[in-house]
Amino acid sequence: MIDLLLIFRILVFPGFTFILFLALFCEWIDRKLEARIQNRVGPIVAGPGGILQPLADFIKLLTKEDIEPRDTKKLVFRFAPLAAFTIMIFAMCFLPIDGASVLSSGTSIAESGFNGDLIIILAFATIANFLLFLAGWASANPYGTISSARVLTQFLGYDIPLYIIALTPAFIAGSLSIGVIAAGVPYILLAPWAFVLFIITMQAELEKGPFDVPHSESELVGGLETEYTGAKLAFLHLTRDVQVVFGSALVVTLFLGGPSGPVFFGLDWLFHTIWFVLKLIVVVAISAYITNVFARLRIDQVLTGNWKILLPAALLSLMLTITLVTWVYHPFGIGV
Repeated sequence: MIDLLLIFRILVFPGFTFILFLALFCEWIDRKLEARIQNRVGPIVAGPGGILQPLADFIKLLTKEDIEPRDTKKLVFRFAPLAAFTIMIFAMCFLPIDGASVLSSGTSIAESGFNGDLIIILAFATIANFLLFLAGWASANPYGTISSARVLTQFLGYDIPLYIIALTPAFIAGSLSIGVIAAGVPYILLAPWAFVLFIITMQAELEKGPFDVPHSESELVGGLETEYTGAKLAFLHLTRDVQVVFGSALVVTLFLGGPSGPVFFGLDWLFHTIWFVLKLIVVVAISAYITNVFARLRIDQVLTGNWKILLPAALLSLMLTITLVTWVYHPFGIGV
């Protein structure tokens, strides 16, 4: 028998359609904040306050001519952007946006996932980044090749501290389940140092400023997107937008209590969604502020910051967390 509710959750809310428009909305917020910091106006034409500009840009690119250079690895060049976008959407479906993950049959936030789904969604993010590397490599363009090499170097390096820091709320909650972690207290209160480190590492993982050397237009023209046009370029941009939303949503889930918050009138799904989106917007704003306030790092500074600063800091954070969990938090019933 066809489960119409499950189909609705996958295709409409809180699945594909909702995530797509949430990504476009967060791009608008990011562009507006960036414009305000730089004393510009930002999007103002399409829709009230320019809110429909990201959607208009996406539709415009879909209508543009799709050109493929002669020497590209055509199969990878054609399908890598769409595959990366699909994987990021699938990873978002594991997060309890409305109090439960898209595929969950649980009735509470804690029952919305399964033990180990935290590792799985982090692995999906890694696979999506690898597909973006393949997209640049397949374009057979020197700028795209250099950019893709930087993408590979950067995300492989920053994946290690990202995974380690993500274990902080998992240790406090005593579970690798996203639902159990999101149902607990906001772990920013119990491990604020890990929150700061996670924000910085996620900024590097998303290749946002000041860690945006793979896309530095002064050196690499368009980076891995140099040879992309039309629909392929549209999906590359959309993948970036979904990645930003995914990274921000992961911060919300691990450190800010996920969709937890006051619920009124028995409308759990509505208020869970509202709290999740409001928290997500705050994280997007923090990310945009970091991007625009700090100058772009050189590639050697990006690598040094990873191996000599963030990785040791992540290990120290994990050791501090284990010590506190063993001797303070769990003995006194804190965070469980």
